[in-house]
Amino acid sequence: MNTIWRFYIDEDRQWRWQQLAVNRSVISESARAFDGYEACVAAAKDDGYVFRPATGKHVTPPPRAGRRSS
Repeated sequence: MNTIWRFYIDEDRQWRWQQLAVNRSVISESARAFDGYEACVAAAKDDGYVFRPATGKHVTPPPRAGRRSS
């Protein structure tokens, strides 16, 4: 199942995590808040979070309209 993991700072300036479905509905979330990002991520790992780095594909933007090459 594809899910999205969201790490955010709440209104008390504490870190929390949520696991979201593709339609953005909440599947699960942290039961408590964390002082630091690293502690929040570690807790999410205990609930199934796996870090997956970006693929490294570079997308070249298309040329700007109305611009002529010399």
